[in-house]
Amino acid sequence: MPKIFTIGFSGKSPDAFMDVLNAVRVRAVWDIRLWRTSTYVPFYSGDSLASVLGTRYEYHPEFAPTTEILAGYKNGRISWADYEKMYRELLAARRPTDGLAPVDIDRICLLCTEKSAVQCHRRLAAEYIASQFPDIDIVHL
Repeated sequence: MPKIFTIGFSGKSPDAFMDVLNAVRVRAVWDIRLWRTSTYVPFYSGDSLASVLGTRYEYHPEFAPTTEILAGYKNGRISWADYEKMYRELLAARRPTDGLAPVDIDRICLLCTEKSAVQCHRRLAAEYIASQFPDIDIVHL
């Protein structure tokens, strides 16, 4: 059964982050953030992660929210329920899993900033991927 993971780096030291990824044998980290920079923790900027993770790092903007959706939620104009609806509609329109096979997604880890997956688009992206492939196990790290 294919397994996908999600992780948010907020509150994790670089060492703890790497330990978690290695402990569960993540094959590839898919950065699904709209903006891949981290002002406060430069280790988590896309270029830094690419240097550390090498070929295990991949940027997948097709899973990122739009600026309008993200900014609307961050500034309180969009509720979480509306964000979920809009993001799910965005994924349905983009169809980011077209052309992927179960082997392509097995042991990937969707990366975002938020500490918890509860109100983070990485959970929604994982659920979308699982809806496209049978018998996917989702683990939030």
